[in-house]
Amino acid sequence: MGERNPQDLVLAREFVRQVAQRLDLDPQVIQQTLPHLLEFTKHVAHGVVRPAAPLAAFLVGLAAGQNSSRAGSEVDTEQLAASILAYIDAVEKLVKEHENGQA
Repeated sequence: MGERNPQDLVLAREFVRQVAQRLDLDPQVIQQTLPHLLEFTKHVAHGVVRPAAPLAAFLVGLAAGQNSSRAGSEVDTEQLAASILAYIDAVEKLVKEHENGQA
């Protein structure tokens, strides 16, 4: 694997900011969860298999969206961020099971 360009993370964060803005997502939720999501996808990619990382991230977001839509019309930013982090933690446990050959 080649060396990573330090500018890649800067570009990735800017792209995520732009996508979030285009999708009308709360920038506070993105800011609170992005570092955890990056770490999460790294664990999935290395602990399970690389192609599972974006899929697992999508499923975490889908679960958070379904959860917030059930909660009602007004979504609390802190509650949504906490929900996303809880889903990340749940899948991280599954990643550890894969790493330990238990899944």
